[in-house]
Amino acid sequence: MAFVSHRRRGDDRWLEWKVRLFSVAAMLGLAGIYFEERRLTGAAILVLTGGILLRLIPRRDRGDDDHGDDDQDEIEPPSEDERRSGRTEL
Repeated sequence: MAFVSHRRRGDDRWLEWKVRLFSVAAMLGLAGIYFEERRLTGAAILVLTGGILLRLIPRRDRGDDDHGDDDQDEIEPPSEDERRSGRTEL
């Protein structure tokens, strides 16, 4: 428990897939060891390699949005006259 960090490092959108791949690789590896089957053990290594490759995919920053439209102009609130008349232009 000396190496546990309690600070949050950001959102990792691939975390679920990493856990799934590790679980599948662990089952394949244990089955390969139990049955003494080199193919299963090799498949486990390949699946673990896939999980490691997911780590290389760049993480999305917290400030990023899903749309990627950072250059949009801000919408101005309606003027006093427009609010009184109930008209707003889009």
